[in-house]
Amino acid sequence: MKEQRRWLLLLNIIFNMVLGFILPVNTIFINKNLGEPLMTAGFVLMIYSAMMMIGNTVGGVMFDRFSKRLTLIIGYVISAFCLLVMSVHHVWPSYAIILSVLGFGMGLSYTAINGYTAFIAEQFLGDSRIIFNNMYLAANIGIAIGSTAVGFIFKASIFLTFLIPAIIFILSIFVALIKGSVLDTYKNISHSNRESIKISEKDPKEIIGSTRFLINLIIISSAVFIVWVGYSQWDSNMSVYMLDQGLSTREYGLVFTVNAVSLLVIQPVVNRFISKIFKLLKFQLLLGIAIMSLSFLLLPSAKTFLAFILSMLVLTLGESMVFPTIPALLSKLSTNKNRGTMQSIYSIFGSLGRAVGPYVGSMIITLISYPSLFFIITVTMLVMGVLMIGIKETN
Repeated sequence: MKEQRRWLLLLNIIFNMVLGFILPVNTIFINKNLGEPLMTAGFVLMIYSAMMMIGNTVGGVMFDRFSKRLTLIIGYVISAFCLLVMSVHHVWPSYAIILSVLGFGMGLSYTAINGYTAFIAEQFLGDSRIIFNNMYLAANIGIAIGSTAVGFIFKASIFLTFLIPAIIFILSIFVALIKGSVLDTYKNISHSNRESIKISEKDPKEIIGSTRFLINLIIISSAVFIVWVGYSQWDSNMSVYMLDQGLSTREYGLVFTVNAVSLLVIQPVVNRFISKIFKLLKFQLLLGIAIMSLSFLLLPSAKTFLAFILSMLVLTLGESMVFPTIPALLSKLSTNKNRGTMQSIYSIFGSLGRAVGPYVGSMIITLISYPSLFFIITVTMLVMGVLMIGIKETN
């Protein structure tokens, strides 16, 4: 099982390295290099994320009903092909079209990785939050490496900005082909533990009732959507906002580096205490979402690099409680027959939030102001945090 986790952690780092490489520069590239308005850049990112959401949906079905490994590999192949094309052909409007197809491919891979996480967590005899926490740390290591590297490479070469992640995905294809059998293995479990797993495999929908189960999914989906609408501002409109404050592209990339590095310190400490304080995951989510929302109140007055770092550190504290816990909660509500589909809920509504977030954010900025955007995000996140109380969990 350790080998399973090791290879999955590696694939997760690699996937998020690519995300960290391409997401921070898209808005800047479309706005500054291709000369398109900020709202157009937001619209393109919305289409990209919408296609990623479709990929999440298709990926969940493929993972549960067809092949775990094939879902992952097909996503990698599509993504690598698109990035190779973008490295040599980055002109408007074909750039937007290729970026959209890239979103679909990455959606397939993202859901497959989340599905594998739930698949392995189900075999873990301890607190499954450990698996999800480790995966989230791995994801942020990847984002840190990617976002830091692209801060230097983007200025030097657009060609390398897209070629390097293409090569990374091609290497991932070989890893999935060679080590896929390890990821797919259902580990041998002792008879007593196998019996306990069978007992725990009673459908949570039957335990809590279909109506309450549906309410759970509505609250979780809404929370994921709202949180990612807010968080996506850092991947899109915040780049232009920071440049307007006189900061550089490299400093913008370093904010994500600080985010990832601080998570390595914050998450193990926070979750060790939080898991003891809150036995129910919904209360951990309530606190985490509330902290994330408050980070946006620091942005209207942020004028220096350190001010943006402070806002990101508060956001990081909140996200360390939220992002690993939502997949863990969905896994808690799953059975062996629908783990990929249930994990795709997180991927789908996260992608929807990332799709709508940049465009809606750019509209609010254009029609009103940046401070209004930050205030709206704060209020909506706080509301969603409170609604988490309405979730009914299984023991």
